[in-house]
Amino acid sequence: MSDAISSQAPIDPERPWITEEDGDPAKMNWLDTFLNPAGESPKLHFTRAWTILFFAGVLAWPGFGLASFIAGAAGMDTSGLSAFHGYLIAVVLGVSSILSFVIHSRRLNHAGKTSLWAILILIPLALGSLAFMGGISGKAAEYQELYDKRAVYLEDPAAWREARLEEQRKAQAEAEQARLEAEAARAAGEEPSEEGAQNRGQRGGPPGGFGGGPSPENPLPTKEAFIVRPNLMSFFGPIFLISIPIMIWSLTWVARKPGKHASAGAGMGYGEQQTGAFS
Repeated sequence: MSDAISSQAPIDPERPWITEEDGDPAKMNWLDTFLNPAGESPKLHFTRAWTILFFAGVLAWPGFGLASFIAGAAGMDTSGLSAFHGYLIAVVLGVSSILSFVIHSRRLNHAGKTSLWAILILIPLALGSLAFMGGISGKAAEYQELYDKRAVYLEDPAAWREARLEEQRKAQAEAEQARLEAEAARAAGEEPSEEGAQNRGQRGGPPGGFGGGPSPENPLPTKEAFIVRPNLMSFFGPIFLISIPIMIWSLTWVARKPGKHASAGAGMGYGEQQTGAFS
C-alpha cells in the first residue's frame, strides 16, 4: 500500500503533471542534451531544449532586427548593426541546426526509433550551405575581374579613361545609326528590326562604369563586403523556409512519441502513459 502511495507522489511538486521519472527536470543535463547525440532524452527534456533553440532564433532575427530598426529610427547609424545582424542570424541558425540534430537524435533514441530520422533536420543546413558556396564562387569571380580591371587602371589612369571614352563614343554612334535605320524603316512602312529597337535608346554608360556596379576608378570594397556579406541571405534563407515544415513534423511526431519503455497500463506521464524510470 505504501508503495502505491509513494508511486503516486509528484516528482516535481511545482509541476504535478510530470509523473515520468526520467522526465524529472532536475535530472536534465543540458550539456548532455545538446552535445551527446548517442544518448536519450525524454519528451520533457526534448521540448525544453527545442524551446531554447526556437527562442534563440527569434531573438537573433526579429528581436535584434527590431532593436536595430528602433535605433535607426532614432537617428543612429545602423550600417554596422545591419552587417552584424546578418552574421548573427547565420551563426545562430547554423549552430541551432546542429544542436537540433543532436536533440532529435536523443529523442528518437529514447522513443526506440532509428535516429536516422534526425538527418531531416540537417537538410535545410545542407541546402543553405550549397547555396552559400555557389554564391561565394560567383562573387569571387566578379571580384577577381574587378581587381584585374583596377590593376589596368592604376597602370595608366589617363589611357584607361581615354579608352572608356572611346568605347562610349562608339556605343553612341552605333545607337544613333540604329535610330536612323529604324526611322528610315518606319518611313518606308516597315517595322524596325528587333536589334535596332534594342539599340535605339542605348547611349553608353558613364566613363569607367560597368553595369552600374563598382568602378575600377574607385578603391575596391573589401572581400568580406563584396563576396561574403551579400550571400548571407542565401545561407540562412533556405534554412528558415525549409525548417518550417520540419518544425511541424518535430512537434507533431518526434515530440509526441512515447518512450520505448512505455507501458499501456502505466499512469499518465508527460503526455503519455509510461512505467518505470528511464534506463
